[in-house]
Amino acid sequence: MTGRISSTEFGGILLRWLSESRGGKASALREGVRDQARAWEWELNEYADWDWMRKAAALGFIDVDLRADRWSVAPPVLTRLPHADGLALLTGARTTRISARVEEAAQEWMELITVPHRPEPGEAPLPDTLLLQYEDPRTLKDVAELLKVRYVPCAALQLTELLPQAEPGPESAPPGGSTANTLEKYELRLQRFVPVARDDEDGLYRWRGADYARLTRIRRNGVFHAVERETGVYLELARHRTGAMRWRPESGQGRAGVGRLFVDRYAPLPALHERAAVLCSGFPPSVGKQAQTRAYDNVPRALAEAIAASLRQNLETLTRPVSPTGRKAK
Repeated sequence: MTGRISSTEFGGILLRWLSESRGGKASALREGVRDQARAWEWELNEYADWDWMRKAAALGFIDVDLRADRWSVAPPVLTRLPHADGLALLTGARTTRISARVEEAAQEWMELITVPHRPEPGEAPLPDTLLLQYEDPRTLKDVAELLKVRYVPCAALQLTELLPQAEPGPESAPPGGSTANTLEKYELRLQRFVPVARDDEDGLYRWRGADYARLTRIRRNGVFHAVERETGVYLELARHRTGAMRWRPESGQGRAGVGRLFVDRYAPLPALHERAAVLCSGFPPSVGKQAQTRAYDNVPRALAEAIAASLRQNLETLTRPVSPTGRKAK
């Protein structure tokens, strides 16, 4: 099993491997991605394994619990994309058996669109996005039954009701012991963590634990609380009344309620929020010029507002793009 292969082939191999493995330790998954890359002579950047895991989770292929150091493959699902003119997304596990059923259906009766992902140099390629064209949404349940996958009417919109409010977690012990010299504090002005000697101010901190895992805690009124890194950053943004999210409606008649969600690169969305945004299109976010923003496509305004509100953000609405005639689209 050696030799250079295409990005499409490698992305499919990674998903097939995950689907057949079904689950395990998240730390082992990261190493497994690198092992697969070495086997297929695919060079990865330093954090390419983590980046691939994050994107694969957002796309609905896997579920990851870093606190428990566990991952599991997500069940195969067929779900409509919001405001997408008759397109549904097929995501989740893609075993040999599932792939065979999809391929057979695509040859005989199903209108399937396969969209490959084009990784940047050093990135691990993602599996192809599979989109199903349909005319009547009432037929999708029957299609799902024929493919033997689960049907979810619109996963992106259903996640709106599940988005948790950003809050500090349970009270936790402060940094200490031999790992305290790895202490860092998040500096909003610099948009990153910087080394500090003490934890005597409120803010977001991280350090290396005894097993060298990175721990994150937020300090409020002198008390430390457990918190995920992404949530902690948004709590700091809220404390300093700083915005990091914008939404711009699409051009075109009847498209004012759907648009592009922009999120500053230094404030990545928590996992569930990112999955909601990604499942609006079936594609990971695009990176803006100079890598300062992540942009999520086909996001309804209601969902963008729900994501922002749950992260204590005031969503800024941008003006609609100008049409080639020089007029704003109606």
